[in-house]
Order: sequence, then structure tokens, then C-alpha cells
Amino acid sequence: MKDRTLAGDVRLPLPTLPTRDTGLLSGLDPRHARICMAVIAVLCVLYVVFALTPSSYAMASEYLGLAPIEPLLGRARGIRMDEWMVYTPYVQIAVANDFGPTNAFSPYHETLRSFQALPLLDWGLPFKPYHWAFFVLPPANAYSFFFMFMSMAFLCGWALFLRQLRLPPLAAVLIALMLYFSPYVQVWWTSNAGAFALAPWAAVAWLRIDNRWLRLLASAYALVVWLLAIAYPPFIISALLTMAVLVLAFRRDALTLPRLFDAALAGALALAVFVGYFHDAIEVIRNTVYPGHRESAGGGVSWITLMAHFFPNLMTRGFYPLPAFSYSNACEIAVLGSLLPLFTAVLADWAKVMHWVRANRLSLAVLVGGALLIACWIFLPVPLVVGKLTGLSMVPPSRAVLAFGLLLNIGCAIVLVQGGARVTSGRLLVLAALLVVGSLAKLAFGDGSFSRLHATADAWPLLCVGLLALAARRPRLAAHPATLVLAVAVLCNVLINGLFNPVQSAQPIFAMDREAVLESMRARGGQQAPDGSLVVEGRYGALFSGIGIPAVNHTLYFPQLAYFRQRFPLMSEEAFNTTFNRYHHVMVSDVVEPRSMYADLVEVPAAAMLAEPCTQKVPADCSAAPLPVGEGP
Repeated sequence: MKDRTLAGDVRLPLPTLPTRDTGLLSGLDPRHARICMAVIAVLCVLYVVFALTPSSYAMASEYLGLAPIEPLLGRARGIRMDEWMVYTPYVQIAVANDFGPTNAFSPYHETLRSFQALPLLDWGLPFKPYHWAFFVLPPANAYSFFFMFMSMAFLCGWALFLRQLRLPPLAAVLIALMLYFSPYVQVWWTSNAGAFALAPWAAVAWLRIDNRWLRLLASAYALVVWLLAIAYPPFIISALLTMAVLVLAFRRDALTLPRLFDAALAGALALAVFVGYFHDAIEVIRNTVYPGHRESAGGGVSWITLMAHFFPNLMTRGFYPLPAFSYSNACEIAVLGSLLPLFTAVLADWAKVMHWVRANRLSLAVLVGGALLIACWIFLPVPLVVGKLTGLSMVPPSRAVLAFGLLLNIGCAIVLVQGGARVTSGRLLVLAALLVVGSLAKLAFGDGSFSRLHATADAWPLLCVGLLALAARRPRLAAHPATLVLAVAVLCNVLINGLFNPVQSAQPIFAMDREAVLESMRARGGQQAPDGSLVVEGRYGALFSGIGIPAVNHTLYFPQLAYFRQRFPLMSEEAFNTTFNRYHHVMVSDVVEPRSMYADLVEVPAAAMLAEPCTQKVPADCSAAPLPVGEGP
């Protein structure tokens, strides 16, 4: 039996995509375009005026024993500790040090020129436009500007990149929104925003600008801005690989010798600036145990992760792993998923899709080949030597999920736009049945338990299918079925993932009560070392330093070997190097000897940190009575 179409089974001709790149608002009436731009501008200004952020720093107040800070919307996430316990405190540190290069208030006196960009008043500032507001606005509003800038950079950058792939403006904007609200981007956003948001801009400049000198300079500048924002190779390489595959598949006309030469020259210029800015840090990190010697072979990711790209809630309850995946967490288990792949499989007009495929075999082959290459790295035990030859050894398979998700979702969007969709009652029933099956499949991951496997997030996809059925009955909406399907896929991602990060005022972040924190730490047994540094058992990241309290408890982007060698002069060189030569959280505990619990966590004995530092190789007496908190020099 043929499907009964909800809106008269309208079959539209294949869309004619432009042969020349145009803007995001092309096709709109100029008056409507101006209104649209004005609304976006007003929302951005209001966001900054009210100093809003997606930070989970509200966790810090409760963690430090103070009255809880309530976000305006949503709730803070403990799992985002690399933001609220590390990055946000380091921004506080930079502000407190008047944007200087060193943390003058820390016992470590660590450099603030790290691979995770901070607002510093040095020659790198022209390449950090997202931090310029710190020099004209109060810190809370400037931090809000940072997140607003990154969000707009993500949405505009990816939409413009998709326009260079010849997608229509509305489709490009919808896909960018869908990627932004994907689970992978949202769970990693607050400490890695630059890696995602700034990735497409160099490609946009290279593809869009015709003037050769302007193209070269704009591409190089965009690359530097991206690399200085957060130099995290797994995300950078994943994004570069994704864009390379998409350009090779859909913009081979741009692969001329002059443009390729310009791309190589822009890359060389950007690399020169990057090395010039980080030359000291690069040498230090290269010689660390972690992350300098970290290498990854292929495989190790569960094949169920592949299905989670089609059923985004398959492995999670809300955002958190089901019992069968309890070895993971909300960040590590996330995929760059949406309902779009499933929508495409069920609702695409495959007769028209096949017509397009026959005319674009090479494009499809490149796209599929790129996705398969990444899938092999994620799921198969590819030897380390292959990873070294391809550069993938710097991308742990769980991080390559970013590249796979980008290619899958963008590829499905292109298929849907090119072939169109048939939103019929029969197909919608099949879609609903598949979603129910996916929801029931979660029972297999309960480890014998049938409770606490489902949450509200599991209902949103079915409700969105119902909304799609209702919308398809409206003739004006049914006339654009592919756009309708894209819009519903976006809506589902917004409903499921839109509040993973809260809406939090930045005002409390830069107004923490230092004395109240010290009083709380005294109650927890905190003491002062002879140099006045706070020593308190526990893991506190960079929270103390961010509030302005000198503390041994800290998070160190770079090893502080001289400092720890004075405290542990009798450790063997090998043990000392293995323990301290790394990026790590410094956690104080009652251990006898320092030890590295995890790759990024080092436990140090409280007694040693409270003693007088040793300046002799074999000291006669390096002990000193600790001082009560608040009575140091």
C-alpha cells in the first residue's frame, strides 16, 4: 500500500542551488533582513548587559561551603569541573593580576600564557577578539561577552561554511543551530568553545574571498585566532579533517593551485605566530609525561555509540550514562548526534536522492570514504603506527566522534536538501515505531534494573514526530518538506540539550567572599604553610587561586618542578618526573608519598606541604610548625 501523504503528497523539483556563494540573509526581503539583524543584535546586547553565561560556577560556591548560587535557568553541572574548577578560576586569576603574564598571588608563580586562552595584556591580544571586552567592560560583562562571541561565532561560522558548500541560507542556519545544540558540543562547550566556534572561519575566508591578498591575510588571521583560543589537538584535527572532506566532496572547484598555495602559506604564517607566542610552553609540554607523551591507537569505543548517532538518548538517562556504561560520564559518552540521520533514512525522497547520487557519485564517495575512515579509527583496533603516519594518534577515538558526527549530520542534511522529503502518515508511523524501539532498547543496558533508564528526554523525539505530523498538514509548511524536517530536528536538539549548560549570571563569579571561604576552610582543617599558602585536604582545582587565596591546592597547566623538588628532595629522578612532570590538579591528602592517581591528578602529603621547603639535597631539618589559616606572613 502506498503511503498516504498528509499534505497532498506534494512532489517538488530538485532544488537549484546557487553557483555563487551568497550571504546568510540572501533571499530575504531587505526590510526583513534588517529586522532579523536588529533582533539578533538586541539579544546579544541584552545577554552582555545582564552578564549572562553558560558557566556552571554555581557549583563552586556550594563546593567551598558557602551559600548556594542559584542559576537563572537550568542547573550547574558538577561534570563541567574543567570549566568551573579550572578555566573560570583562571579567568578570575588573569583579572586579579591586571592581565599580567604571571600569577603573582600563587605560591607557584605560574605563567598565565597557557594553551587555553586567557585575557592577557601581551602581543597576542590582537588575535583574541573574544577577550577585548575585558579591557573596556567590568569583568562579569566581559566574561558574558566571551560566551556570546563564541556562540555567535559558532552559528555564523558554520552557517557560512555550509553556504560555501552551496546549501540554501535557511538550511545552513538550521544545520548550524542543530550542531550547536548537539549533545557533544553542549557537554564540552564551556571550556572548549573556541575549538568548536572558531574552526570554520579560516575555511570560510579561503572559500569566500576572491581578492588573493585579502584571502591570504584573512585566512591566516582566522587560523591564529582559532589556534590561540584553545590549542587542543584532538578537536582541532577532527574539525580540520571534517572540513577537508567536505570541501573535497562538494567544493572541488576551489581546489586550484593558487588557492591551495594560499592555504599552505596562510597555514605557515599562522603556525609561525603560534610558535612565536607559545615557543617556551611548547618545549615544556612536549617533554611532559602528560599530555606530551600521550598517543592513541584506534578502537576502544563501543559499537553502540554508532547507534547513538541515530538514537541520541540510547546510552543515557538525561545526560548521564546508563548502568551498562557506568565506567563513563556525561562528557565522555556524548556523541554529536541528532534525529536528522534517522529522519533522513525514513523521510527522504529516495527516488530523487538516487537521481542526485547518480550525478554526484564522486562527491558521495568522498563523503562516505571520509566517514568510514574516521569510523575505522573510532571502532577498530587500528595500530598506533598508522595513527602516527596519519596524525590521528593525537586524536583519541572518543574525540574523533566529533568528526564523525559532523560528517554524518552535514551529509544527511545535504542529502535531505538535495532530494527533498516525503512527510507521509506511513513514514511517520515507521519513524515513531523506530523511536519506540530505540527507547525500549535501553532496557538492555540496565544491568538487570528496569528503573531509572528513561527520562523526559526520551519523550521529546516522539513529541517532535507528532509536531512534524501536525505541521505537515499546513500547506505553507508542507510546501517545504526538507526545511520542515530540518527545523523539527533542530527543535528536538534544543529541547533535549538546550539546558545542559545553565543560564548563570557572571556577577557572583567576580564577587566571591574571600574571607568566607577562608573561614569555611578553617572549619575543614585548613592550615597555612610557612610561606602563607593555604593547605587543605581535598581537590579544589584552581578555585582558591581564582578567589585570591594563595594555596597549594591548585590546577597547574605547566609542571612546577622546582617548587615540588624543594618539598620532595629525596624522591628519585624517575619517580619525581613521572609524578610531577605533567598537567595536573594538585590534591592534598594524608598520603605518605606523592602519587599520580590519574593522568591529570597528583596527590601530595599535607605534612610535606606544611613543612619548611628544603633547599639542601639532604636537609638536616626541613620541618616547620604550620600556622593557623589567616596568620601567615
